[in-house]
Amino acid sequence: MRVLVTAGGTREPIDAVRVIANTSTGRLGAHLAAAAAAAGHEVLLLAAQSAERPAEPAGERPRLRSLPFESSADLARLLEEHAPRADAVLHAAAVSDYVPVPVAGKIPSDEPELLLKLVRAPKLIDRLRGLCPRGFLVGFKLTSGAGPSAQLDAAQALLRRARLDLVVVNDAGRTGDEDHEALLVDARGVQGSCRGKAAIAAALVARLPAPQGHGAAAR
Repeated sequence: MRVLVTAGGTREPIDAVRVIANTSTGRLGAHLAAAAAAAGHEVLLLAAQSAERPAEPAGERPRLRSLPFESSADLARLLEEHAPRADAVLHAAAVSDYVPVPVAGKIPSDEPELLLKLVRAPKLIDRLRGLCPRGFLVGFKLTSGAGPSAQLDAAQALLRRARLDLVVVNDAGRTGDEDHEALLVDARGVQGSCRGKAAIAAALVARLPAPQGHGAAAR
């Protein structure tokens, strides 16, 4: 089946030389892409320029390819182009919630303070169901200092709003390679828990359905 993975953080331009970014490394997305390709799926990884890249699994033909993005607008264009052809979308990218109103050229650096105007960025995850109406859609929700009950509420709110099949929810304090703790949540509640990025990737790939509909017919 055709699996689309997004990974890494967006970088939003302030002026010609400055950006606002986040601390996402893209490691979880790299694990997801590698695990899906190793399981025999055809994988397209949309990865931030600075994101970690997975190793290409051995095989007779490449099953994993990657396209870069920089800003949320770049990622939106790539999703519009490629999500309609996917059987599953694992949207692990950290997309900026607010973006600067960009300034032409370079802002002078000799002012005592600098005020930036930020505007709400479109929620790309809310567009996925329209782009991929029959696909298996997985979203990721990051909380901060939330307990399991609050995490479940946040995950199910995202699940309903974006019409997803599954949400992976984790807390900002536990996102290392080995200590990354996550709950897998669907409309029925918590369907599993994982510790470590490799374990999360393996659990999600195991839940990918058999190809059907437009993706299967296209092969």
